[in-house]
Amino acid sequence: MTTWRSTGHKGDVLEELILVTNDYYKQINLARIDKIPTPVKVINIDDKGMIIKGFFEKKSTVDFTGIIQGTGIAFDVKETTLKSLPLQNIHEHQIEYMRDITNQGGLSFIIVHFKFCDEYYLIPFEVIDQYVKNSKENKRKSIPYKEINQDFRIQRPSNGILNYLPALNTYLDYKERDVIWANTHIISYLS
Repeated sequence: MTTWRSTGHKGDVLEELILVTNDYYKQINLARIDKIPTPVKVINIDDKGMIIKGFFEKKSTVDFTGIIQGTGIAFDVKETTLKSLPLQNIHEHQIEYMRDITNQGGLSFIIVHFKFCDEYYLIPFEVIDQYVKNSKENKRKSIPYKEINQDFRIQRPSNGILNYLPALNTYLDYKERDVIWANTHIISYLS
């Protein structure tokens, strides 16, 4: 029997945590956020209805999209054992999608779990985009943990959800003031 080992789905535990959180937000009428499935073309199924052969039809966008109190959001979740988030973990089509959402007035971001310290952060798209632009100029190819603004840290309360709304409110507040803080660096939306 041949086993298949995927290098994808490394964030499955985090995704499950976000699914529980999003369900909670829906139950208390704060938000509607849905998991975006990757489109799969089914080639063959067995007699029990199980897919035994298929392929991805096209690249997916991000992991989650939805609306929170009238604001559209789109975000992906990532986990890393490193002390930085490698930019190679964020695919170009995801960057393009988040850019489109941001340009339309929505909020785009990544929620990252740094396993080495068991901390969670919201990283705004504008910060991600700046690191991606810098990486194309032969600069750093990752977002270092030490440079992430502590205002975007997500606290994990004892009720089992990953309450990212306070960090999202901070992001919205920074965006309304036309600045995103990346440690001691200010990234202006107007530049």
